[in-house]
Amino acid sequence: MGATTEAIPALPAASRWRYLDTGATRDLRIDFMRGLVFVLLFTAHFRYFSWFSLVAWERVGVVSSAETFIILAGVVTGAVYGKKLKSEGLGPCTIKLFSRAWTLYKIAVIVGAAIALLRLVPWIATESVTHFTDPVTRREYSLYPPVEQGLLTFYHVLFLKTGPDQFQVIGLYVVLFLLTPPVFWALERNKPGALLTLSWAAYLINYFAPESEPGTAAIRLSGAQFEFAFPLLAWQLPFVNGIVVGYYKKQIVRFFRTRAGKVLVALCIVLSMLLALFSLNHPLPELPDWARLSFIQPETFQWWYDKFFLKYKLGPGRLLNNLVLLVTVYALLTVAWQPINRALGWFFIPLGQESMYVFFVHVFLVLAVANSPLPAMNSAMVNTAIHAGALLLCWAMVKKRLFFPWIPH
Repeated sequence: MGATTEAIPALPAASRWRYLDTGATRDLRIDFMRGLVFVLLFTAHFRYFSWFSLVAWERVGVVSSAETFIILAGVVTGAVYGKKLKSEGLGPCTIKLFSRAWTLYKIAVIVGAAIALLRLVPWIATESVTHFTDPVTRREYSLYPPVEQGLLTFYHVLFLKTGPDQFQVIGLYVVLFLLTPPVFWALERNKPGALLTLSWAAYLINYFAPESEPGTAAIRLSGAQFEFAFPLLAWQLPFVNGIVVGYYKKQIVRFFRTRAGKVLVALCIVLSMLLALFSLNHPLPELPDWARLSFIQPETFQWWYDKFFLKYKLGPGRLLNNLVLLVTVYALLTVAWQPINRALGWFFIPLGQESMYVFFVHVFLVLAVANSPLPAMNSAMVNTAIHAGALLLCWAMVKKRLFFPWIPH
């Protein structure tokens, strides 16, 4: 008689859809999330209202690309350099961290200096990257010294005191990586509690420090330009906490598989939905009336926003919103990875894996678009094409590895 074989039962859809976690350091879910955040970033930095704005202008919650990138950068740093710490020790790990900070510093100087030189070209209008207009007060700030100062401008560039506001967060990364070795020193000695206590203490000092000028951080430790928008005492918090999460990622993932962990994920999903409803009441004048909810009066919303959700000082409401939304999205990607990856992974994963390259390129795309006739058309459809086209162009450049030998990646 011939041998018989038993049919292998098909896996349930829930199991077939899940992300297959092999324990590798690279997590494609995080790459996907980093790529997805570029939708928020491009819509914010190419400052034209488009259909993307209905999602990206704090519409899925009071969150922006900056906090999300910093948190995810911390998670990746904790996972990648934490592995090096365990295998090579603190000394070699510190050298690699300082090397990363040096690379980021060189990138910041190159971009800042390139824009300074482009100001000298008479037919290029550089205001889109050399000036910043406060979206609330409409006050305009010049980010570069007058052209007449000549070489003194490059002094400011070298000390990260000037540069495009679309790129100034890189200065924050430089300082954060310089300060990361003590973070790993504490983790190596199994002192995450003390580390997090110090991180939160620094955050609270900044949060409660009296401000001589409202809307401006009272304490700017580095004197660099980025501290006006990203004061170090506040913005170290998501990075340091992200490092701890990345370092203990396996233990944290195991916790979320427990009953208590699943309850916490459910709570994060509910809070994400509630905070999204809250953010849809934001009385942004650029948005059409039909895109705004109104069960919270504009004055009431603004009071809550100013008290708990300010971006530059990382209000506690904004921190909570980022936390619960990231947990929610990560959980969604975990349980429904296969269909989501098939539909969108081809686009967002390459962008997320080459985030520094895309971040570098987008500054010059902002400048190129501003010098074209497109913004003057003042059309939501044209602006939507600008945002979509810029994202697609960056994706194509990544896929073709265009200028990879010269552009950091």
